[in-house]
Amino acid sequence: MRITKFLKNFAFVAGFTVAVPALLAGCGDEDVTSPTDAAAGGMDTAAAADAPVGRDATSADTRTVADAGAADTGAGAPDGGSDGGPPPGAAGYLLAADFQTESIYAYSLPDLNLTGRIDGVLFGNHLGALALPDGRVVASDDKNKQIIAIKVDANGKPSIVNRTDAILGRRAVWGCADAALTHIAVASQREGDVQTTNIVDLATFKNKMVETTMKADEELHSFLAADPGHLFVSVGGEFQAFPLSTLGSMTPAIASTAIPIGLGSHGPVVSHTLNRVYVTTKAGLDGVSFAATPFSRAALIPWNVDGRTTGQNFRPRLSWDGKYVYGALTVATPEGADKWAEREVDFHASDLAAGTAKRFSFTKGIVPKFQMSKRHAFFANVTGQGDFAVYIGIDAAVPAELWQVSARVPLAALASGPVAGQSTAGKESRASAITPDGRWGFVSHGGEGKISVIDTNAKTVAATITTPSALKGGGYLFAVQPGTTPVDTCTR
Repeated sequence: MRITKFLKNFAFVAGFTVAVPALLAGCGDEDVTSPTDAAAGGMDTAAAADAPVGRDATSADTRTVADAGAADTGAGAPDGGSDGGPPPGAAGYLLAADFQTESIYAYSLPDLNLTGRIDGVLFGNHLGALALPDGRVVASDDKNKQIIAIKVDANGKPSIVNRTDAILGRRAVWGCADAALTHIAVASQREGDVQTTNIVDLATFKNKMVETTMKADEELHSFLAADPGHLFVSVGGEFQAFPLSTLGSMTPAIASTAIPIGLGSHGPVVSHTLNRVYVTTKAGLDGVSFAATPFSRAALIPWNVDGRTTGQNFRPRLSWDGKYVYGALTVATPEGADKWAEREVDFHASDLAAGTAKRFSFTKGIVPKFQMSKRHAFFANVTGQGDFAVYIGIDAAVPAELWQVSARVPLAALASGPVAGQSTAGKESRASAITPDGRWGFVSHGGEGKISVIDTNAKTVAATITTPSALKGGGYLFAVQPGTTPVDTCTR
């Protein structure tokens, strides 16, 4: 994809309400694109809460007591309801998306029953999801080019309760909501110079489309922050800020701020606690402070610290107190597609207030994008000498675990996973999730239709979910606990 050479134009695209296209079942993967991008002229689309899409589950309990290949400690599967324990869904739900079958499955917690599914949705893996306090999960449908909200009802049935057409191009890439969680900005990945920020009102699902011309061949990152509200965009080597009050006509908007930053951005962070927006660049965590006007560049927090060098945090996560950014960095050496199992993976912790960082090696091999609870950063890990669920302490209230590996739980090896000494091309992968309270972790077995359920207290595999489809590529996992207000307002 070629993106642009300099910021030429920034326009709000207005128009009219359009009919929502039908969700059609079929096969595909996360890279499916429509035959053409939406027209650059765009439109202002809206969709109120519409008729739920989905169907009831047809399978019963899919649990097994222990994961094959993992040490059986005698821990049974989590259960509840009929035996006097907590009712199904009392601890939230796990959503599992299969890109190939274009399906999303819902499993109640703690009993792990399949309670329903949605078909005909190509869940946006690159964008990921953001859980709202009311239980809705904001995501993208990259095939039908929509921003959607999924919700699981009192009976455990998932459905799409909101959706709006969007200009996404190939797919949605990054999204960040404002501090009050009233709007979300979702960035496109279109061919050519012009990219689009879709600003969706999370109450009405009305979408305002704002066009941006990039300055470098990078992905657009879009944020909503500051008081009064601003749209911040990272356009390749530069942050631009636009007062939301000025976005309302077809005439080009005038940036209130333009601040140079480093190149190579891939991954957004906004700390509403410390009034800063960041992207991860080749050099480090780079961004802008919006604590006062005029806005100013925040201090760069480098990757290369503690004697450890190379690598970039491509999937940053903000701590639940809004003060730290965490991530995994893969060391660049030894080089070669067949050397993946020999490369070390480091944990990187950025202290935003102090402008400092800590970095240490915690494993080797492959670590896909990860999720965080209030207490742990939770990783899936493929090593070439066994697979693991790894969690690292991030809660300052538990100093004995802070920035230490809390557990390394063995998993059954992938049946078609990478082999040490060989290229990873065409091999299966994993996805991971953890409940916000940190009680349960989940790791998928790509291509096998299995999800290992980790009891984070017992530090063992407590159960295995068998999904209706194979979860080729690992799928996408996301744990939802309604009533939880996120501090990290960017999708993951």
